[in-house]
Amino acid sequence: MEYNAGNKKITIKDIANHADVSIGTVDRVLHNRGEVKEETRQKIMDIVNKFGYTPNVLAKSLASRKTHKISVLIPDASDNNPYWDMPLSGIQQAAGEINDYNTIIETYTFNATNERSFNKIIHEVISAKPDGVIFNPVFRESSLDFMELLDAHQIPYIFIDINLENGHNLSYFGQDAKQSGYVAGKIICRALPDGGSILIVKLANHKVITRHLRLREEGFNNYISKKQPVNKYQIISTEIDLLESDEPDSTLQNIFEQHRNIKGVFVPNSRVFKVASFLENLNNKDLLLVGFDLIDENLKYLENDTIDFLIGQKPEEQGFKSVMAMFSHLISHKEIPEENHSPIDIIIKENLKYYINTKRNDRIKFQ
Repeated sequence: MEYNAGNKKITIKDIANHADVSIGTVDRVLHNRGEVKEETRQKIMDIVNKFGYTPNVLAKSLASRKTHKISVLIPDASDNNPYWDMPLSGIQQAAGEINDYNTIIETYTFNATNERSFNKIIHEVISAKPDGVIFNPVFRESSLDFMELLDAHQIPYIFIDINLENGHNLSYFGQDAKQSGYVAGKIICRALPDGGSILIVKLANHKVITRHLRLREEGFNNYISKKQPVNKYQIISTEIDLLESDEPDSTLQNIFEQHRNIKGVFVPNSRVFKVASFLENLNNKDLLLVGFDLIDENLKYLENDTIDFLIGQKPEEQGFKSVMAMFSHLISHKEIPEENHSPIDIIIKENLKYYINTKRNDRIKFQ
């Protein structure tokens, strides 16, 4: 009996027909249940290997009596950190998709400027005894402690948005931070070929500058340094605490008074709208402004030409895919690539509407 799978995904029924056995026999072989003659078992496995059969993850989860629990730890979205609404949207969609498959998602949020908040959540998560964890390791030392606890309890974990080296994490979902900074540097150098002063503005509550932001700045500086022999750029870097009532305007005002030759501004996170608001009030649209992320607060400044370039990374997909990857791993022990980098999208006013149409769909479409 010949069977040609072609482009069609082979099923258990196809394997049973090809091996001339019952579906139940195939199921016992695939799940190592019950006694099957070695000759029959080998025949079935030869067909499985030949046609590349992979079990349906969702069907497998329904067959299991165990309920899996995935804990997700991410910063809370506030006025100063609206970015996190986007990965949360993807996480919630993934939770909805696997809700009927014996898997629940428990989402915990913490204050990204308060390490105590993160530490409190850590102990809540461990007490909840999850089967898998997805978290944003914004606080390095506390994250290392958390990773030790997870390893000790044999709980697999995935990083989202920030990647830490030398961990035992299954995977990382997020942008290549250094490369995205390098892209930003190339944009500014191409737009400002004659050199000049470039201001790097790092905005955070309590000046909590994450490793992710530092890598973006490093990538940015790497490209600028590469162009220095030809184009003379002066780099000015500042860190601003957004919790101060008069910031970022106060610091920016002082910098622009001291440095009259600033031609470009780079903000290595999603809070570029804070700088855009200052520049709009300053009535200076001649400055080149580059920042990150397609959050609603940034849109109007891109549309009115105050922000010139936004670098996007599809954070909804990061949230969605990290949950689905952990789900697949728990159900079928499927291996996940160690690094799942998001795209480095360059968004300008002229192509913004295409991104908005995708972003504002009632149901996000993921490939």
